[in-house]
Amino acid sequence: MTNSPIVMHLVNLSGSYYEIGASYSKVLRLRRAGFTLPDYSEKSLKLAKECREIVEGFFPEVLDEMRGVAESANLNYDALSVMLLTHPQTQSASSCSIFAAKQGNQVWMGRNYDMYYWLAEYVESYFTIPLGSYRSLGQTDFFVGRDDGVNEKSLGTAVTGCANDYFQPGVAFWIAVRYLLDKCATVEEGVKFLTEAPPHSAITVLLADATGNMAVVETTPMRTEVRWPEADFIVSTNHFNHPEMQSIKLSEPPDSRTRYNAITEDLSSRSSLDENLLQRILSDHGGLVCSHRDDIGLGTLWSTITHLNTLRVWRAEGHPCKNSYREDSRLRDAAKIERGR
Repeated sequence: MTNSPIVMHLVNLSGSYYEIGASYSKVLRLRRAGFTLPDYSEKSLKLAKECREIVEGFFPEVLDEMRGVAESANLNYDALSVMLLTHPQTQSASSCSIFAAKQGNQVWMGRNYDMYYWLAEYVESYFTIPLGSYRSLGQTDFFVGRDDGVNEKSLGTAVTGCANDYFQPGVAFWIAVRYLLDKCATVEEGVKFLTEAPPHSAITVLLADATGNMAVVETTPMRTEVRWPEADFIVSTNHFNHPEMQSIKLSEPPDSRTRYNAITEDLSSRSSLDENLLQRILSDHGGLVCSHRDDIGLGTLWSTITHLNTLRVWRAEGHPCKNSYREDSRLRDAAKIERGR
């Protein structure tokens, strides 16, 4: 699998949230013939219903989208809720890297999404135009939710996993990222949501916007802290850095601090800031940023570079050391059309 090309499926969706869900059900049938929902226990269903009630209070539209998927694809809504609103109750070995940096009035975001190779067949990039919400371009391996992206207001966001056994009724991180892209225009709005909505599990969320504001929210069901940049950049991998989060035990991947330190060093010593520098950082093997943990079948499934000021997005599908970055202009083109009206 490590030498096989990864092809990210491009999905374009627009309309009401219910209509978006109904439209995606057609994609689901085409891409995943014979798709069925996994079995679930009564305990899992209870947790899903509790999560659903919390999501209803913050982001009811995404539940409309889930209903659109369920009804159009003849899927059980409760079973779909278990799948889409609750985290598998096991620790994850994810090893993602994210950072944002600015120079003058130029703001950039870089991200490697590292996960098990067997999930490569599910990776998708969405250009979404939801009625009454912001347009966005985002990536995921888990439909309805997002793992990273940028919206028309130039708010960029991405998550890194923090492996642990802390699971409570709350908003799953992939739903939180979707909310940020759909509903938030600034870092401040995003931080407000993330500090008010109870999280379902431990996670770090990076936020950056075109004004140069940036932050990392480090959150668990027990505690949430916001880390603001001490320089003109901010980095997050798979451990907590905020002093108040150090008492929380995580199953930290062996390369998390190596990647964090390598990215921090590269951004601290830079003489310029552009897509070429970000590409070099994200392709780095010395600092293990380009992930090849082939012993456990895990590595970089996609890599993105985003210039928040212009909404330019470049994406490498698979390891960036082997695969070229190509520009995805769907969001930028839509913004150009909007400005031309």
